[in-house]
Amino acid sequence: MRIDAGTIHLNYETSGNGTPLVLTHGLGGDLHFWDESCEALAAHHRVVRWDVRGFGASDKPPGPYTPGDFARDLAGLLDALGLEAVHLLGISMGGVIAQRFALDFPRRLLSLILVSTSSEVGERAVANWQRLADLVEQRGLDARTADASRGFSPGFAAAHPEVVRGVTERARHCEPKAYAAAARAVADYQWTADLGRVDAPALVLQGLEDQLTPPGGAVKLGRALSRSRVIMIPGSGHYLPLEQPRVFEAAALSFTGGVDGMRNLRCRK
Repeated sequence: MRIDAGTIHLNYETSGNGTPLVLTHGLGGDLHFWDESCEALAAHHRVVRWDVRGFGASDKPPGPYTPGDFARDLAGLLDALGLEAVHLLGISMGGVIAQRFALDFPRRLLSLILVSTSSEVGERAVANWQRLADLVEQRGLDARTADASRGFSPGFAAAHPEVVRGVTERARHCEPKAYAAAARAVADYQWTADLGRVDAPALVLQGLEDQLTPPGGAVKLGRALSRSRVIMIPGSGHYLPLEQPRVFEAAALSFTGGVDGMRNLRCRK
């Protein structure tokens, strides 16, 4: 379903009832990344999943894009849906967007769940992301540039090649210029010091076999947030919700349930 979110039309889906939980996908993905876990999450929340600008069925305007653009798009989507404050969950690029949203729109957060992401990007990683963006912009997405195998732990990739193929194929169908613009937007940021002003409770989920976002970044991210809990999950790579969906769902729901429970207690006092 597409909706006017202010300066852009965004594609989204909603399901379930309860406090709103917004799911934000990573680079090369779309709202269907969450298909495996949506039903479980929607049993407890009104789940909103959306296609970030440049992906899925949302508008794909010319770049450059910035994290601030993505955060404003999300605020416009929430406005259009009449949602004042939400639990916000993002993976990888979606986690970068969630951090920017938390900094720019702090009053609209009930909680923050950050999966496979970091609060800053090192110089070497910036250069790698910029090279990838240049390559995709010039040559498009092919089996090599869209290859998702490093996003999974080696054991999972070997045991479930069909899941790896599915993520790879989704990335291969992205619009190359939009993909490159998004990659550049999240290639270079330094928010570790800024995140100390985020007051919302936060959960950081990190796979210990993540080859794309090293676990040390999650530790630094957790320390930067004033009200955070960090959970390291053995045997999982970058795409943690796809490798261990039941673990992911249990961690997310126990966290949001606790936040909602505390809010209800305060309201009754």
